Amino acid sequence: MATAHIATVLALALTGFLPSSCTKTSAAKKTGAPVAAASSTNSVPSVPANNKDIGVLNLTNHYETTIDLGAGKSCRITPRMLGRKDLQLTLTLETKQADGQMAGLNVTQVTTRPGKTFDVKIGDVKITLTPNFVDQ
Repeated sequence: MATAHIATVLALALTGFLPSSCTKTSAAKKTGAPVAAASSTNSVPSVPANNKDIGVLNLTNHYETTIDLGAGKSCRITPRMLGRKDLQLTLTLETKQADGQMAGLNVTQVTTRPGKTFDVKIGDVKITLTPNFVDQ
């Protein structure tokens, strides 16, 4: 338990040392998703490239799940049950350069309930997900 707290504190402290984690990137930056043309007659609004809807995500207490978000970004999610109803999620957004070197690290924690959809902004990415807790 103390190791998990030390790792969380260390990860939070490291975010202050990474200047690239504080920079903003243009929303028009392509991440491989198609972007609607300005003259399009399509009535469905396009979703910004930095919005990621993960949907329902099955999680097990204390077991990390990593989601590839594309464009060198991945989100590691570590769940922890708090009591019988609350779920604490530690989300770590890692950004890597083309050569695999770490370019940014952002960490945030969210307390929610299983089955409840929520949005969280971490770094320059807005993530929407519905955590589903699975007993193991």
